Amino acid sequence: MEYGILSIAIPLLTIILAIITKDVIVSLMSGIYAGFLVLNAYNPVDAFIALFDGVIALFSEGWIAKMLLFVVMVGSIIRLLTLSGAVDSFVLYLSQKAKKIDSPTGAMMLAYVVGVIIFIESSITALVAGTVAKPLCDKNGVSREKLAYICDSTSAPICSLIPLNAWGALLLGLIVTAIDSQVISGDGISLLIASIPFNFYSLFTLAIVLGVIFLNINIGPMKHTTPVKYLLQDEEAHVKATPYKMLLPILVMVIMVPVALYFTGEGDIFKGSGSTSVY
Repeated sequence: MEYGILSIAIPLLTIILAIITKDVIVSLMSGIYAGFLVLNAYNPVDAFIALFDGVIALFSEGWIAKMLLFVVMVGSIIRLLTLSGAVDSFVLYLSQKAKKIDSPTGAMMLAYVVGVIIFIESSITALVAGTVAKPLCDKNGVSREKLAYICDSTSAPICSLIPLNAWGALLLGLIVTAIDSQVISGDGISLLIASIPFNFYSLFTLAIVLGVIFLNINIGPMKHTTPVKYLLQDEEAHVKATPYKMLLPILVMVIMVPVALYFTGEGDIFKGSGSTSVY
């Protein structure tokens, strides 16, 4: 059965709801429900039951269960690093090392570089980059809105380009599903790596951010924002900060992914189980 314009209308409805409500989960669930409503002859009860059954059925897929568990584990590590003071110590360490940055371009580049280096998870990327660069951006007259744009535009794109994280687990899972459905053929890991140069959104986004930084471009509402007044905090200079409490667990997690791929692939990293390795 062909659904014609409805195939486009439902995704558009989801996007419009996301823009209006600013709530991605509600918008996605509404779009999914609308799709099931069409599939079930516009019967609202049958559509709700199908939606519920569809969500439950996802957990019967091993790779999906592993991916969700991996996301929970990554979130737990991030929370542990935050509560233990590892993130604050890392931020303070970078702030102390970057005190010679005395230009708007330098302050924004610090946020960009930190966002590129910390690629393990998009949330912690934005958190660290924003916290480190915020006082330097305030000092050099860069608005918080522009800093937020830089942090947001480096976090998700870099995580999708260096998929040793939850993003990689998701992308690999989608590729494996397509392989199992015989939509495409090949090895999941190999296809994931080969697809990176074609991730045009992420590549162009990172390039545009560099242009915004070096050409000092203010996009849209950025033109009407006012930089926050810089307040010097001398007491921070006397605190001994170390990056190791944060870097060590992240490095271990990053290193163990290819190691696990090697063992699950019986000596061939590209034949390893991606979902098992990240888990």
